[in-house]
Amino acid sequence: MNNVKVSIITVSFNSVKTIEQTIKSVINQTYKSIEYIIIDGASTDGTQQVIEKYKDRISFYVSEKDDGLYYAMNKGIEHASGDIVGIINSDDWYVEDAVENMVVCMLETDADLAYGKVVNINTDGREETIGYKPLEKIWCYGVIHHPSVFVKRKIYEKYGVFNTGYRIYSDYDLLLRFYSKGIRFEFNDKVIAYFRVGGLSTTQQYDAWNEPYTIAMSYIDKCPNRNEVEKIVNIEHQWSFLRKEIAVGSSELLGFFNRNFKKDKKKVIIFGTGIWSERCYKILSQSDVAVTCFADNNPSRWNTQFHDIHIINPSELKNMDAYVLIAVKEHGNEIKEQLNSMENDALKCVTINELMKMYWNRQ
Repeated sequence: MNNVKVSIITVSFNSVKTIEQTIKSVINQTYKSIEYIIIDGASTDGTQQVIEKYKDRISFYVSEKDDGLYYAMNKGIEHASGDIVGIINSDDWYVEDAVENMVVCMLETDADLAYGKVVNINTDGREETIGYKPLEKIWCYGVIHHPSVFVKRKIYEKYGVFNTGYRIYSDYDLLLRFYSKGIRFEFNDKVIAYFRVGGLSTTQQYDAWNEPYTIAMSYIDKCPNRNEVEKIVNIEHQWSFLRKEIAVGSSELLGFFNRNFKKDKKKVIIFGTGIWSERCYKILSQSDVAVTCFADNNPSRWNTQFHDIHIINPSELKNMDAYVLIAVKEHGNEIKEQLNSMENDALKCVTINELMKMYWNRQ
């Protein structure tokens, strides 16, 4: 196994707070046949000084101005001489046996590309493990998380590197391109890397919200069940649009929420305390609409608070005069049926799915 040489690439720019953890996670791997390549974009915050501390453990290092993340990755691939290439950015880090596990996986399965689990570290420190999703859903962005991906170098040579025409989601384009070419993918059911939420793809994704849709549609003719998948891709595109509108505080969206929730001067209640509840609360908090409380089917959430607002048992809605925004993406219709079964005519319910369709159709 140790005859298999692995090139690990780290790209960085002004990453002084995180890059040392990244570097240590590579040089301390249980697998030893590693060529470590660091491409820095002429950092000015002390990143270069951190890298210099480990220069004797780095096979190739350059710090110079470049044209962005994917240019730097391509530069790293150009200098790679390993049989297998992995890329770990300067915000992220590997578990100590990540490379060994991926080499074993690729040798045992003869995979051209292997990927594993990733642990997302949210901005508040919470950890969320992202595991397997069916590859058939790869046309819907987010099936494979790039920090865990290892690729045979010959695949890059045959099918190309990152398309620098995409600013944020070129890694998705690369994976979909490889998949559409029929190369062998393999999932390794182990945690491979930790990913800090808040990097380039997180902070700038709303500037390039349309990229995943453009990429998916550029390969849609290669999809074996195109008709079904194309519908899903279009729906996900609409959700991405709504996420972007919320993130940028669109005046059109603010007006839309005002018009839909100020009429009749009813109380406004958000059902759910997940990510879409968070997003809906954000846009409502910028509008003239005040959220009275949250409701949730999870008993452990009852009588606690979300954004300093009380969370109630849904049964309390039975006698309320209110609008309920069901901010749950996957099971909104079931919750709406649950609330309608209370036979409270003063309770008006709308799902985030319905709002999304209404708003999208206005554009």
